[in-house]
Amino acid sequence: MKTNLMQLLRLVLMVLAIAGIIYAIEFMERGIAVWFWVALLGIGFVGLLYTFRLTQRRMARERQEQQRLEKKKRSRRSKR
Repeated sequence: MKTNLMQLLRLVLMVLAIAGIIYAIEFMERGIAVWFWVALLGIGFVGLLYTFRLTQRRMARERQEQQRLEKKKRSRRSKR
């Protein structure tokens, strides 16, 4: 649940960053505002990628554990 909330928060921040980039390009005279929003967007993207990788690793670990348990059960049954 915590991971989903963090992903949602990052997604919202990324959408705001895109809106900020558009606003800064249109209405700001200085380029630093654009780079701030671009950096925020990049940080959000990296965060989403990181949480996706963590989720994939956790799912793979759970799948391996499940397979290990099933293999153990099968070996116990065959010994009987």
